Amino acid sequence: MRRLRDIGERGLIEWITRRLDEGEGASLPPGDDAADLLFDGRLIASCDMFVESTDMPVGMRLRDAGFKAVTAATSDVAAKGGVPIAYLISLMLPSDMLFEDFQELWTGLEEAARLYGGRIIGGDLSSGREIIIDVICLGAADRTISRIGARPGDILAVTGEFGLHAAGLYALLSGRRGDPLSEKLIEYFSRPIARVKEGVELARIGAASSSIDSSDGLARSLHELSRLNDVGFIIDEPPVSREAEEYAEKYGLDLFDLVFYGGEEYELIVTIKPPLLDVAREAVEKAGGRLIIVGRASEDKVIKVRWRGEWRILEDKGYQHFVDINKKGGKGY
Repeated sequence: MRRLRDIGERGLIEWITRRLDEGEGASLPPGDDAADLLFDGRLIASCDMFVESTDMPVGMRLRDAGFKAVTAATSDVAAKGGVPIAYLISLMLPSDMLFEDFQELWTGLEEAARLYGGRIIGGDLSSGREIIIDVICLGAADRTISRIGARPGDILAVTGEFGLHAAGLYALLSGRRGDPLSEKLIEYFSRPIARVKEGVELARIGAASSSIDSSDGLARSLHELSRLNDVGFIIDEPPVSREAEEYAEKYGLDLFDLVFYGGEEYELIVTIKPPLLDVAREAVEKAGGRLIIVGRASEDKVIKVRWRGEWRILEDKGYQHFVDINKKGGKGY
């Protein structure tokens, strides 16, 4: 069985280069000193780093790790109303990694890039003690949506339900595999989907006054919008996943924590201008997505949630870096 040290840097670069795509109208071939593409429009760029010790729980497949790394960078572009066109992917890999394992990782990267319509056109390669995947996503947009712009009275909406991914992480770390519910939740956690089409439509019609993705958790993202826009939020319809509720009841977990303090759903959290609510709903539905109304922005600069008939103040906590995902509390909930 070959390991990366047996293949060497040059051999691995040659293998990767054969699989790289060219940018649209490129004048430079794959594997040159830089990648180029023709572009006419507004360019959006985002980057995200996936680190084995903090982002890859024990039991996660390498193929899923690659997929998730691309999704994370794509989600930030989606939240701004952009469509991915190209990816630059830099890898740090252990020298004793099996070549077959590397191929699995690369397959996941390619699967995600194809799903979102982008091309992997270049990157960098290095060796180290653990796997690190750094993804730069280049996207195109006609119009963008900032985090700043929410006003009191705006409608608060999300593009999906919450709690699935936190429950999936719990199922993966606890080793509770085999039953259909656990497997479904683990799949949600391992293969999240960035809401590209929804973000594009919301930007196109100018309905969203602010937008952010939920990668760091619903609570943390709401607090970020609150801080930047000097508003509060009243959430009277929490976006609770039925599967997460079922799993929490089965294993005695705190559903509130799963919904608000988990993370990595990669849903969009948006504030909608009230006169454009119906237009926004229709546009998102035509794109194949959902726009779920959960509350509204308020002048009172706190975030309140109606939960099981009682009002609760939402704390500012969620995903935290500089911790081990495989240790208790590693995801901040």
